[in-house]
Amino acid sequence: MRLWLPDLPGTLGRVAAAIGRANGDVIGIEILERGAGMAIDELTVELPVDVEHDALISEVSQVEGVAIEDVHTVTTDRTNQGVLALEVAARIIESDAGEGPREACAAIREMLESDWCVVIEDGRDTPMASSGEVPDLVWLAAFIEGASHLSADVVHENTPGDIAWAPLRDTGATLVSGRAKGAFRRRERQHLSLIARIVADTLTRGRVTDQ
Repeated sequence: MRLWLPDLPGTLGRVAAAIGRANGDVIGIEILERGAGMAIDELTVELPVDVEHDALISEVSQVEGVAIEDVHTVTTDRTNQGVLALEVAARIIESDAGEGPREACAAIREMLESDWCVVIEDGRDTPMASSGEVPDLVWLAAFIEGASHLSADVVHENTPGDIAWAPLRDTGATLVSGRAKGAFRRRERQHLSLIARIVADTLTRGRVTDQ
């Protein structure tokens, strides 16, 4: 469950109590963003097989000031997001030479539950790596170039929330991901930026080795 809630003491406790009334059990929580007196939290909730989502939604919706952005089912073996981010980093570092971008695209789609991910290079009309159904690369490259002069905060506040990206420094490439289900929040964009640093490092190290 992705929730908007007042960033006040006790609010999360009231949400947890509401989930309990629906016979749900909170087994994971991540604070995705805070600001302007609000927080955006993502809760992983375990429900008995005989409890419908509607019952959970009904209880949580009654908590004052709380708004539900998204509810969807995940697998029972879903990894904690903090652990998953480390797992993604390990997969990229351990990948074969030159395979870091491809591994990153596949792993980021899993980590951020995104629809697609791609590594695009300046001046090239084919991707370095991709996963999922990627939008038109000409449009995507123009979009990234148009936003490249903006600061991270301005980008986050004033560009479409369904696309997140980060430059692969010293490579002339950019890691970009998108999804139709819910905007990317600040914590998720931070994860993407850190993964981009790892991918860039694997690429630049590979070039030094090749020389």
